[in-house]
Amino acid sequence: MPHRPRTHRHRGVLALCLPALLAVAVSLGALSGCALLQPRPDSTKFYLLTPATVAAQAPPINPGAGLKIGLRAVEVPTYLRTKKMVVRVGRNEILYSEFDRWAEPLDEAIARVVKEALGSTDKVDRVALNSQGGDTLDYEVRIRVLACEGARGGGGADSIRLAMSWEIQPSGTNGAALKRGGFRAAPADWDGKDYARLAWQLGKGVGEAARALAADLVAEAKSARKPGRE
Repeated sequence: MPHRPRTHRHRGVLALCLPALLAVAVSLGALSGCALLQPRPDSTKFYLLTPATVAAQAPPINPGAGLKIGLRAVEVPTYLRTKKMVVRVGRNEILYSEFDRWAEPLDEAIARVVKEALGSTDKVDRVALNSQGGDTLDYEVRIRVLACEGARGGGGADSIRLAMSWEIQPSGTNGAALKRGGFRAAPADWDGKDYARLAWQLGKGVGEAARALAADLVAEAKSARKPGRE
């Protein structure tokens, strides 16, 4: 008797197994999808702008005789109005770090550091933030930030870029500035990758700028006391 192929039987077995195979495939796909949808740890890092440690100052000879300063709101350029840390490449390319950020708005951070640095000198008694004028203040200061970022140059010449300018005005007025000044940080060591060091170097630079501002304030106060100064 000739052998007959078992085509119909094979088809029947395949028909019975197909739902089970599909169920297994769906289960494997679901498990794979769950693995892909699992939450990933947040790798974002936040940094504070912090001035370098300032040596303790000797107490003033005449307590209460120091300057009382008001700081107006710090002005920053639009490209720095973000918590993402900024790196400049060449002359006009800007990179924003997605996972390295400031812990507070940069204008508020700079105002805080300037206040701390001014208050650490024996020439300043008090510093008021976001000043709107007042009879108890000697001067008000307007600070404009021109740059506050990392800088990547050619050949691994990575550094910081920090520049500020300021105007010293009589308290409670919007008249002409009594004195103008500014600060530009010298190149500082940064490898282009370590954002914690970048934050530290920028904070150190802002502290140095604040001390230069303090010197301008003292010089203006001395000049105002000269005979014939209107």
